[in-house]
Amino acid sequence: MHTTYFLARLIGPVEVVLAIGILANRAIYKDVTAQLLGNPALVSITGILGLTAGLAILNAHARWTSDWRSLITLLGWFLTLVGVFRIFAPDLVRFLSLPSNNTAITVAGVLLLVSGGILTYQGYAAEPQRLRKET
Repeated sequence: MHTTYFLARLIGPVEVVLAIGILANRAIYKDVTAQLLGNPALVSITGILGLTAGLAILNAHARWTSDWRSLITLLGWFLTLVGVFRIFAPDLVRFLSLPSNNTAITVAGVLLLVSGGILTYQGYAAEPQRLRKET
């Protein structure tokens, strides 16, 4: 299986499940966000995890194309940059972050749902169709 489809199959469903959880439990995720941003240690740890995940994605898939595959690369760069920022300035993250309100939580959930939906579709539905056409 091509690396692009592997990453789409891995990242897409995680984003979809996370998005559904966020949209179904906005109040809980509002509290989670507030607690996370209120703790510099957690901000630093999530920075380490984000940097690691972002670099893993970029090492496996650093391609800019004119189709959906660039979404994976964009996610890798986003996670890398957010991770670096959180590691270098955990206190500043709290100051600069979006307020934990229902609108911000809803927007994040919708963006994750769209991105995850595209990746899941491309990884599971479009990839087998592509393979059938090549054989």
